Amino acid sequence: MLGIHHYLWRLIPANPILLRVVDSGGKRRRDLFIRCAYLGLLVAFVVISLVSASGTGGSGSLSSLAKTSASLFQSMSYLQLGLVALLAPVFTAGAITQEKDSQTYDILLATPLTNGQIVLGSLLSRLFFIIALLVSGIPVFSITQIFGGVAIKSIVLSFLLAAGTAFATGALAMAIATFKVGTRRTIFSFYLFIVVYMAGGIVLDTFPQFQVRGRTVTQGIESHISYFTAFNPFLALRVIFKDPTYAPPNFEDLPAAQQSWPVGYMLSNPTGFYISFMFLFSFVLVLPSIALLRRMAQSSTNLRSQILQKLKLSKGDRNRKPRTVWTNPIAWREARTKASAARATVLRYSFILIGLGAAVYLVIAYANTSAPVNAIVRGSYDERLEQITLPALDGKGSPKTLNVIPGGTKVVLPTDNPDDEPEEVDLRRMQGTMEVVSYTTFAEAPPTQNSFVKGQMGRRDPSRFLNTLVVRPPARGLDAGLARKYLLGLCAVEFAVILLIVTNAAASTVTREKEDGTLDLLLSSPITSRYYIWGKLRGLVSFVMPLVAVPVVSAGLFVVYDIFQQITGTSGELFQWLVFPEAVLLLPGMLIIICAFAAILGMQMSLRCRTTVAAVMSSVGIVVGICAGMGWCGYSFLDSSQNQMALIVGSFSPFTLMQMLIDPYASGRNYRGISASALWTARSIVTVTTLVAVGIYVAIVWQMYTGMVKGFDMTIRKQSR
Repeated sequence: MLGIHHYLWRLIPANPILLRVVDSGGKRRRDLFIRCAYLGLLVAFVVISLVSASGTGGSGSLSSLAKTSASLFQSMSYLQLGLVALLAPVFTAGAITQEKDSQTYDILLATPLTNGQIVLGSLLSRLFFIIALLVSGIPVFSITQIFGGVAIKSIVLSFLLAAGTAFATGALAMAIATFKVGTRRTIFSFYLFIVVYMAGGIVLDTFPQFQVRGRTVTQGIESHISYFTAFNPFLALRVIFKDPTYAPPNFEDLPAAQQSWPVGYMLSNPTGFYISFMFLFSFVLVLPSIALLRRMAQSSTNLRSQILQKLKLSKGDRNRKPRTVWTNPIAWREARTKASAARATVLRYSFILIGLGAAVYLVIAYANTSAPVNAIVRGSYDERLEQITLPALDGKGSPKTLNVIPGGTKVVLPTDNPDDEPEEVDLRRMQGTMEVVSYTTFAEAPPTQNSFVKGQMGRRDPSRFLNTLVVRPPARGLDAGLARKYLLGLCAVEFAVILLIVTNAAASTVTREKEDGTLDLLLSSPITSRYYIWGKLRGLVSFVMPLVAVPVVSAGLFVVYDIFQQITGTSGELFQWLVFPEAVLLLPGMLIIICAFAAILGMQMSLRCRTTVAAVMSSVGIVVGICAGMGWCGYSFLDSSQNQMALIVGSFSPFTLMQMLIDPYASGRNYRGISASALWTARSIVTVTTLVAVGIYVAIVWQMYTGMVKGFDMTIRKQSR
């Protein structure tokens, strides 16, 4: 018994690795400043929200404060979970690989520490900073209890969701490092997988084929969840907020085939299932890591090579053909070999094929039109006789011919946005097939008509004269509004992944060479600092160029389809671009220069920081903060004001620019309910401003590059002390 309890005591509470990290982490000013900044942001957010709610609510009643408290809890919960999802992969991805890079891993294995102490010590020490942030935020979350509106159970579940996510990512990182699935590039590949997994689950949750009907919370409002709710932390967190449109079904309401365990538990209680599954998943991953740590460390090949050799798919070492090197070998190396964890061609081309495949699917679904039953075609309106032949709306009977009064008959085309007023069009503009929604004659109109209309009819039967005609384009397999929404989400997720790729690759490009000792060899060669830095920048941008082409080509496919519709004449004169054609010109320049900015920023942090983890964490935090701040400003201006300044501000953010080019009518008063001339003016302003913004970003990147060249030697000397 003495041995067992002593082993358990040394396993976690007195783990030497954990104690060393906790002791040193508690003394670092950097960690203290980060915790203070995190708590300061939370406190400032709470105070500003309460003050603004009290000011707008007039008397600041308890009911108003309770609603504000519930809103605060939701915002802080999303912020906390996003922070964990952002920082946990960065801290845990290099759990063992950092020890290997610093050449202390073999020394660690030679100590009397057991496999369990090494694995759990490395895991918990990596998660210490995350757990400390979560614990420090408990008093701030408790403020929401003062005004009511938030249950204690909801706060506990939100913290368990964040903790479960952190432990799962940590255990997965440990398994990847232990089984030699990844090396230094583990940070990149693991981070990319986490982002794609979470963002992909949120996107797939919107597809009706994956949704499950939920219980009725409010009469008249249908609720649902999806099969991805129980596996995505953000979707599981949404269930906690008691959203009437997002509520899981009751267990007894499920079909008999879905009431079996674990499907019934997963659908009826997705939050509890996610928490339980994540901790169980962590436990399952940690056990083989503990059992096989030293055995895998003593093996000369990694797990992938062993499996391929067992299956006789690989013959081990073999010669390869020589490759042609660019004029700048530094740029060639970054672009072709070491710039990313996705050096394996499969991962790189999988991203391209999946992105383009999704775009092609959207184009095909949007282009799939069904012939409407109640349709008017090119010859339905006779301009000479001023008559139009309309179909029977109920599908029975014969078509009806009515007289049209120029200037008196109204033809209405509803807009995609229900908040906008319907558009009045001219029958002569309708050259394509249109579906008739409804129509009325003057006999059905109010008796008070203007003198002009009465004079046109004379004494004839008013039931033979068309008063109002409501038409709409033929129904498509994918509505134009949904097509814009899905395309915007696809392009935004793709560019976010690209930014993470280039930032992680750039942040490790110099620290990697510091850790393996190759930087000293490069500095002893005739390579100058300008040659070295420009080569890395050029190589990183060259690597992501094919990836940047994915969102650009995705948007270009819709532009090509619209142009084809115009050339063939099937679109008619009532034409509206799904994606503005200038997107093909503006998006490449904006996305490439933003990637170059992320690359030069990551290189600067990689030069200044001593370790890869610190460089990656700092670079990702800065890039995410800048993009989030600029995107928030752009969206706020577009949604709250209708002036040219909103368009100018929005053009400086890549994500807001995507919104204005791909889905401008979803948000932003500068595009809704305006005339054709005003729309052309707005598009012109966005085009010119975007080109100016690209020029400004080029100047910023060049200034950062020249500053990095000037201070390169001095920074290297300071770090060599």
